[in-house]
Amino acid sequence: MINNKELLEKLKKIKAVLTDVDGVLTDSTMNFFVTPEGNTVEIKKFSAYDGIAFHMLRDCGIITGIITGGNAPATERRARSLGMDFLYYNFLSKLAPMQDFMKRTGLKAEEVIFIGDDFIDIPALKAIGLPCAVANSRQEVKDCSLYVTDAPGGKGAFREVAELVLKAQGFWDKIMQSAEQGTIGKSPKKEPAIVDYKSWNPAYDNVF
Repeated sequence: MINNKELLEKLKKIKAVLTDVDGVLTDSTMNFFVTPEGNTVEIKKFSAYDGIAFHMLRDCGIITGIITGGNAPATERRARSLGMDFLYYNFLSKLAPMQDFMKRTGLKAEEVIFIGDDFIDIPALKAIGLPCAVANSRQEVKDCSLYVTDAPGGKGAFREVAELVLKAQGFWDKIMQSAEQGTIGKSPKKEPAIVDYKSWNPAYDNVF
């Protein structure tokens, strides 16, 4: 953990906020529904607070994205609906996609936030400048993070981190003005760059 002054200086440099899904954008519960046809569908419960946070970051030019070990269709739909820039899925190791992301964007480690909660997030957290953990994270994840949210995953933890970035970079007045005018999330959306680990390793057998 770092003091408030050091945190503020790091937040001012941020150009991208990436996150895990299960345990960060959700409370880590995984619900499965079997259709009448016998197909199994995973149902995810996301926070509306976090959804608005993705819109606010996009409106202010901050890159957003997901790195997840899962492959639920709901995650891809969420990424598209919120105008995220990147979606990496089926990655049980988060380091390779983080390195790929920085190569694609040209961003430096100190310009990136990653929010995680479990052991497989640790390599990516250690690779960037401002690693963040949610309140419900494993202790080992908290230990390697510079900021731990007050909110748990699925309950506005992503929103908490997003607001820190926006306030530190002087965007808060713009956000409040957009809220009053009803224009939050009105900036142009583009299709996310989607990277599937299966395309890197076709023999991969997803355990989620």
